[in-house]
Amino acid sequence: MYSGLLDCEVREEQESTGMPDFFIDLNLNQIVRELQNNVDEYDIRKMYYRLPENYETVCYRQEIFREIWGKRLEKSLDAFSQKMRETRRYKALHDKAENKQQYQMYWFNVVSEFTDGVDLLRETLLEAKPDAKGLADLLGYVEEICGKKLWEECRRDKEKIKGMLSSLRFELSIDGTNLRVRAQQRDEYYFDNLKKLFPHKFSDRMNPDGIPYDYLIASPFIANEQLGYLESEIVRMYRRRRPDFFKELEKFYKNYEHILEESMYRVEEEVQYYLAYSMFRKDMEARGCVFCEPKVQNGGSAFVAHEVYDLALARKNRFADLEVVSNSVQYREGERFFVVTGPNQGGKTTFARSLGQLVYFAMMGLAAPAESAVVPFFEKLLTHFSVEESLESGRGKLQEELVRLKPMMEEQNGTSFVILNELFTTAATYDAFVMGQRVIRHFADQGCLGVYVTHIAELTKAGDDVASLVALADEKDHKKRTFRVERREAEGVGYAGDIVDKHHLGYEELCKRLDEGGLTK
Repeated sequence: MYSGLLDCEVREEQESTGMPDFFIDLNLNQIVRELQNNVDEYDIRKMYYRLPENYETVCYRQEIFREIWGKRLEKSLDAFSQKMRETRRYKALHDKAENKQQYQMYWFNVVSEFTDGVDLLRETLLEAKPDAKGLADLLGYVEEICGKKLWEECRRDKEKIKGMLSSLRFELSIDGTNLRVRAQQRDEYYFDNLKKLFPHKFSDRMNPDGIPYDYLIASPFIANEQLGYLESEIVRMYRRRRPDFFKELEKFYKNYEHILEESMYRVEEEVQYYLAYSMFRKDMEARGCVFCEPKVQNGGSAFVAHEVYDLALARKNRFADLEVVSNSVQYREGERFFVVTGPNQGGKTTFARSLGQLVYFAMMGLAAPAESAVVPFFEKLLTHFSVEESLESGRGKLQEELVRLKPMMEEQNGTSFVILNELFTTAATYDAFVMGQRVIRHFADQGCLGVYVTHIAELTKAGDDVASLVALADEKDHKKRTFRVERREAEGVGYAGDIVDKHHLGYEELCKRLDEGGLTK
């Protein structure tokens, strides 16, 4: 059995999972929303909600995406998808049709679109000669389908009916209140004379039979979901005149009633996972963003990222022509946690998000937002960003944070990447230090890698496996943020006054505003 384009081995279908907790923290929901818009006929979100369960699946997906991207298969795979969509559309119409000839004709269209689509997929893969196991296995599976005797017979009969169908032409004439329908008997058209008189009303577009589109009447079989009076009369007329066609149509229906391979619908759906991201990547690269295929290691703790950036922020800023700053970072041997300090609005949280997004796309087997990267295999992504007080539960901000931390810390998370952002800001500084240190030690001692964003410089000394990173302000003008993050000793300065000055919120300025508003005595 074919194993699919997302998993490297067949497994039981799992229940659909909802959006992971880390999605909103990392703004991945914004990116997946756009991916969904790229292929809006499909619901691909569920494919992005579940991280692969093993290292082999990551490599399996990377190979597939590498070949789809590198060999420019997107257009052909999209054409295959279009054929499959038409198959499903005609299938829905077939299921609703009541007239025997009509539902047989719809079934002919179902089989035609389906077999054309699968043949196109086969030709695409044969030409690409894929090395990726997922695509090579798919080619073998498709060749097996297309090589069946029934498939060859279907191709032949399909062409035969298409030829017969093209000869079924009719004329309509109006005489007062009478409408006459008869088989076409002449090669010339009344509309030819109209075109000479009113050339601006007609185009030169022709159908494959050389008939101008402008005065073609739709096939009576598919003019409406159900045949109307006119269509029924046309079909009745041709049943008398061309019984051979209707016998072939009925024979086709019986012979190929079970030719559809349901597994191809799964292929159609799973290929959207790669096509949606490929379209998104093309758009972002056209706007100056860079992507890489991360090297994912099974075991070990090597984590190196060059010029990694926040992809969600780049997506948001792409139309505003705003620069997104990238950073380079590396966990040295024995290091488990980065503690990131620095000025307010200096890019600490954005930096943490960028690492989380890098890990996410690397684990999903897709191109990641960086120039290059080496990351370990992670089974889980755990995030905890600062939250507001819950009006519904009545819990304060600190309690909300602890409630959310509890299940994260109760699980075994040895192969997880953890991002903790601005925790315990409502607690006293010493209490925040003690709680922060315990949280860092809990995850680090389990073997996790992670990032802890804070204003408490003392947390950079939470252990020998903790490294200090600092978001920098401009050396000459502390009010200016560089959004660069570097490895250095924590400064212990938040530059909060710079933010106050920037937004004119100093004591004297506030008093002046209140006085001007008549709010002071």
